[in-house]
Amino acid sequence: MVPGPIYEVLPYAYMLVGVFAIISIDIIIAKICGIILMILGGVIYQARRRYRHRKMRFEDIQSAKTRAKRKGAASKQDTVKSQQDFQKGEDSYEMGDYPEAVKGYLKAAKQGNSSAQVNLGAMYAEGLGVAQDFQEALFWYHEAAQQGDTVAYLNLGVMYVEGQGVPRDLQEALKYYRKAADQGNALAQFNLGMMYEQNNDTLSLQEAATWYQQAAEQDYAPAQVNLAVMYVEGQGVRQDFQQALKWYQKAAAQNYAPAQFNLGVMYFEGHEEIPKDLVMAYVWFSRSANQGDGDAQIMRDKVASRLTSEQKAYAQQLL
Repeated sequence: MVPGPIYEVLPYAYMLVGVFAIISIDIIIAKICGIILMILGGVIYQARRRYRHRKMRFEDIQSAKTRAKRKGAASKQDTVKSQQDFQKGEDSYEMGDYPEAVKGYLKAAKQGNSSAQVNLGAMYAEGLGVAQDFQEALFWYHEAAQQGDTVAYLNLGVMYVEGQGVPRDLQEALKYYRKAADQGNALAQFNLGMMYEQNNDTLSLQEAATWYQQAAEQDYAPAQVNLAVMYVEGQGVRQDFQQALKWYQKAAAQNYAPAQFNLGVMYFEGHEEIPKDLVMAYVWFSRSANQGDGDAQIMRDKVASRLTSEQKAYAQQLL
């Protein structure tokens, strides 16, 4: 398989020549060759898609989509009584007694404990210990948000993205994500990055890269992956394979399978700044495959077929 920039252009060249041969040349053999070239171009294009660097999307990050975030500690300014009630809720939650957890959170929430309000909202959003009720979840998130609670802002953003208990409203989601992101919440920063990236214009891509960068610097692995892909593709930032490699490695060091897969792609394809290295490609595809990534399993086996027995033995030592 042809790696690198030529591999990007090759399928289109084959298909264009094929179309030209079919339309312009009045010889049967030429037309047949044109059809073959079009088919070959399509095959290469489909194969190339498998090797592309993968980004994390909303649907890939369950906690970024529907999973309501909880808080594990009460604020210092909360009253002693509300902190005690909150802790009872926490203890019950950890034991899996969700109805009792709801009781503890409710008592603390009514006393203005913002952490309890967030967690009570999460219980209603998830339907844990109570019937699922997005309106009730919204109420408690708003109560906590009025106190400037970061996680409440984040969860409100999620609900507006999902249209849970409210009409879907991306502008409202953006507003709440921004409030949480400005307080340093990495998941909100990541979500902002994804929202801006979906606009796919130059200014939005630059804004997306900025938010990914902030989340990545907090060691949030999905943001590190998306930032790295932007460096690979030169979207929102200047193309820089060394920067891409750095951020992939940081995410892979957290045993994050998508980063491991993308490192495999980098070493499989090779670039001017990063030489092709099938041994390292095999190592990273294997690490991702060992976590159940089906595409990584396919690529690991493909790379393995190209390694010598000595290279395979060395790769196994690195795993």
